[in-house]
Amino acid sequence: MSSLSENEAREFHTAYIRGFIGFVGIAVVAHYLLYMWKPWF
Repeated sequence: MSSLSENEAREFHTAYIRGFIGFVGIAVVAHYLLYMWKPWF
């Protein structure tokens, strides 16, 4: 289906998941800081 080998696909998947977790972590911190600055409730 793709030209990636099994090991290349695993390496890509690991990098993708790390990037996704990093993005979600930064988003959570940003939302928390915004809430501490200006709570919406």
